Amino acid sequence: MLPSFDILGFLVSWGTFLGIYAILAISLNLEVGLTGMANFGKVAFYGIGAYLAASLSVYTVLAVYHVAAAPYTTEGIIALGKYGGASPALDLGIFAASLVLGFIIAGCVGYLLTYPTLRVGPAFLGITLLAFGELLRIFLLNYQPLGASKGLSGIPHPFLWIPDPVLRERLYVLVVLGFLAVTLWFAERITNSPFGRVLKAVRDDEVAALCMGKHVPRVKATILFIGSGMAGVAGVLLAFYMSSVNPNMFVPAVTFNIWAMVILGGMGNNKGAVVGAAIITFVDRILTFITPNLGITIITPDYVRWMIVGILIVLVLMFMPGGLVPEKPIKTPAWEAVESLEKESKEGGSGGVKHD
Repeated sequence: MLPSFDILGFLVSWGTFLGIYAILAISLNLEVGLTGMANFGKVAFYGIGAYLAASLSVYTVLAVYHVAAAPYTTEGIIALGKYGGASPALDLGIFAASLVLGFIIAGCVGYLLTYPTLRVGPAFLGITLLAFGELLRIFLLNYQPLGASKGLSGIPHPFLWIPDPVLRERLYVLVVLGFLAVTLWFAERITNSPFGRVLKAVRDDEVAALCMGKHVPRVKATILFIGSGMAGVAGVLLAFYMSSVNPNMFVPAVTFNIWAMVILGGMGNNKGAVVGAAIITFVDRILTFITPNLGITIITPDYVRWMIVGILIVLVLMFMPGGLVPEKPIKTPAWEAVESLEKESKEGGSGGVKHD
């Protein structure tokens, strides 16, 4: 018989991871679903955002309170536990600065990586970004100021000054879901715009887009800047939620997990990316909550999750190749106006016939 299941705790945990991974899925959908850029290094920009937030927060707190110890030492971690949450303004300011800098720096790295990779052809973009992600992870494994293989711990939660830990987590999940809502709105605005039509033109036929006078390298660089910046924001949200980061959190499997979300939900549809993220994060969280209570030690939740996700993807590709929420035509304001006029014209015509 299973022990009592903490439904509220599960929903808070699932909502937080849903928001973080849905932002990542939307960012990947903009790159591969709309533009046709096979980004196999998405986890690199995710890690950049997380490590930027971690380093900015721990070093700032130690500097403000004049603690000479490094943040990856025992003394530094104890000091972070002591002074974290002592100043609400400082904690919230660091959180806001991390979000802004995470978007800008991760986006700039993505933008700079675009041009040298496009010079060798679009077929090499994915493998180049994958290699960059692994090089970054190996660098972090050996870079002592960022904790090397142990990473950084004691990252002050932005709401650590709130005494009630339950209220703290509930506020944070609302913040994360709020960022998801803004990201989805922004992605939909891009998709249903003239720039969105350009992205689909590049995806469908890059040569034709070039012949029509579109600056394809600039278009790809722009969308990789936006997508990488979104991944950086997701990394910032993860770092403050987990209160620690280490290089092994950003392995290539994370990238392919995000790919599974986009494929499952439906490439080219931002809402589909959210649906895919919701399903996979739900499977992950429910297994994390239930498996330890079952007393199963041979099979870990990760193995079960990958089996379930693999079966879901195979079934979706067999029976719904476009995903659970297939791509829909772009609806720009001009196109909606034309449809509205055509509808009014038809209704007027039919009314005239009835009158006669």
